[in-house]
Amino acid sequence: MSPQGGNRLQRVEVLAEVPDLSGRVALVTGASDGVGRSVARQLAEAGAVTLIAARDLAKGARVRDEIRNATGKDTVVVELDLADLASVRKAAATVLERWDRLDLLACVAGISGHGARTETADGFEMTFGVNHLGPALLARLLEDRLRASAPSRILFVASEAHRRAKGGLDFDDLMMTKGRFRSNLAYNRSKLANILYAREYARRLEGSGVDVVAAHPGAVDTPMVRALFDHPVVRDLYPLLRRGLISPDDAAAGLLRVALAPPPASDRYYERGRPVTLGSTARDDGAGRRLWSVTEELTGLSARHQ
Repeated sequence: MSPQGGNRLQRVEVLAEVPDLSGRVALVTGASDGVGRSVARQLAEAGAVTLIAARDLAKGARVRDEIRNATGKDTVVVELDLADLASVRKAAATVLERWDRLDLLACVAGISGHGARTETADGFEMTFGVNHLGPALLARLLEDRLRASAPSRILFVASEAHRRAKGGLDFDDLMMTKGRFRSNLAYNRSKLANILYAREYARRLEGSGVDVVAAHPGAVDTPMVRALFDHPVVRDLYPLLRRGLISPDDAAAGLLRVALAPPPASDRYYERGRPVTLGSTARDDGAGRRLWSVTEELTGLSARHQ
């Protein structure tokens, strides 16, 4: 699982020795492209039964075949659209029906949040829905299987962009319907939500054998990043930016260090495989508890647990 390619200046701390994951089951969202695809391949190389969660089944099938050809290991495609909570519930039901254990849930999928405001199938602001609500619901629906498979881990891929969510989450306007919509702020807040939720979830699961962590993979050369430079005005900047990016393989190696290493540090947040101290906004336990309750309501989990 050694990193391949990437910029030499962007070092990624990886596992000194990759554990044998034979018999383990891992579900990776966003595994049809970018970092998620590299995570899925590296898990399969280590022997894990790897489930590729993908919205586009054709892309998921191509990745499955790529992994099979490269590693000789079979993977399985699970249909999942994080912008549709019904799809999240269906994917979770499929996993629970077909596999009697789940050792790792790696929530890698996400959207960058650029352009006009759009909504998910359930009427939520798209960036918040895909980056936070969908993964949160998926984790909760699979929680019992993760508990039964302990020691296990939930990994939420976050971003250093959370530090730019000045003032924290706006609980009076989480869906950003008031005033002018700012896509970069929507993304920053969704990544802050990932960290706040992960820390609160970890507190609630303490002693269960299920660890919950959030990690920033680094600045990665992915299709999502390249899409930001599609416009002719900024297209020439991409070759300059790329010099400071790491490859998806490097990013995946850092994430898997977090996913497979011993229990996490107290802040439960990592960057490029190393623990990083969070700022006060991301360590706001009150905001974490409030986000937990709001997430329960928005995803329908509060009614499910009554």
